[in-house]
Amino acid sequence: MTIVLAGKPNAGKSSLLNSLAGHEAAIVTDIAGTTRDVLRERIQLDGMPLHIIDTAGLHDSDNAIEQEGIRRAWAEIEKADKILLLIDARESEDSELLASLPSHIDITKIYNKIDLLGITPDIKQHEHQSEIYLSIKTGQGMELLTEHLKQSVGFNANTENVFIARRRHIEALNQGYESVSNALTQLQTSLAGELVAEDLRLAQNSLAEITGQFSSDDLLGKIFSSFCIGK
Repeated sequence: MTIVLAGKPNAGKSSLLNSLAGHEAAIVTDIAGTTRDVLRERIQLDGMPLHIIDTAGLHDSDNAIEQEGIRRAWAEIEKADKILLLIDARESEDSELLASLPSHIDITKIYNKIDLLGITPDIKQHEHQSEIYLSIKTGQGMELLTEHLKQSVGFNANTENVFIARRRHIEALNQGYESVSNALTQLQTSLAGELVAEDLRLAQNSLAEITGQFSSDDLLGKIFSSFCIGK
């Protein structure tokens, strides 16, 4: 599952990335707009792999670098499996920003910095959205978030870590199976080693799409780095 951290500047996105990753993956300062690019971390919660993506703060900016960072943030938001919308608990939520988020993607609102208000950690489940009140700085309520993330990917301690398969995972498995079947056919009928190798490579790429180790962009990058295209 790919989880994108979104929200206005200084809401705590980078702090949350660092907390979930268990190390200082992102620079954290009191200066708004510190994060201007996309940061990616792979983490595991009870053995479940998650891709956490930190993005630039969403706001109006005249700075060309910030504008590019915000454009990249929206691009990641559109591709997310789940969005964690970080909100400073001391401020009212931005209804315009919330309305602009993709309606087909699951959103959890994270009200951060409750330690500054004396609010106790809490989680509220609604029909289409969830709300979690926590403090990333003190760690209050972080266990509510981790349990929520585990449930979001279908974790059940009583069913041997069952996962919810996404449609693209099933398609990737089907493509991998087809490639392996083709490789077996080539091996048995024509002994064409180069065709077998190609089918096995395609099968490996299909499986790597599930783990996040390969994407079509990776393939294009490899082609352009290894061959002279266009002559």
